[in-house]
Amino acid sequence: MTSLSGEQVAKFLKTPPEIKINPNGVDVKVSEVWQIPTDATATIDGKTRITSPEKIKILPNGDFYELPQGVYDVRIANEIEVPKGIVGFCHPRSTLNRLGIVKSETGIWDSGYKGFGTQTIFVPIKLLRIHKDEFWFQIRMQRSEESQHSYDGHWQGEKPE
Repeated sequence: MTSLSGEQVAKFLKTPPEIKINPNGVDVKVSEVWQIPTDATATIDGKTRITSPEKIKILPNGDFYELPQGVYDVRIANEIEVPKGIVGFCHPRSTLNRLGIVKSETGIWDSGYKGFGTQTIFVPIKLLRIHKDEFWFQIRMQRSEESQHSYDGHWQGEKPE
């Protein structure tokens, strides 16, 4: 598989909000942060995808998200549309890694996916204070063999609340 340049990846992200084009991908901001309660039970059954108790929406405190130790579902701010013959990946910026923030393994956005994807992060330290306008993740894309099928799963067309 061949990786697309940042300029090529940028063509598949709607703006605003602003993005930052890098040589091998595009840095993006977030639009929503949800804390997953530590006592939650997750249920996956056909079309059902829930946690009980429900996730708790976290709003910025002034200019910063203040995330105490825990697990968070973080929504990407830009809508992405992955064309046929392309596969998308979302990685944490190295700053998050270097400061001790753990991101779940990268999910894959299949050809045909369109929406505002999410990523899960784990904050193992006492508190993460991150500016609401900071770039959190980098989107990368690679060419793949074209499939007869496009993504048509549960998360197709997901949007912010």
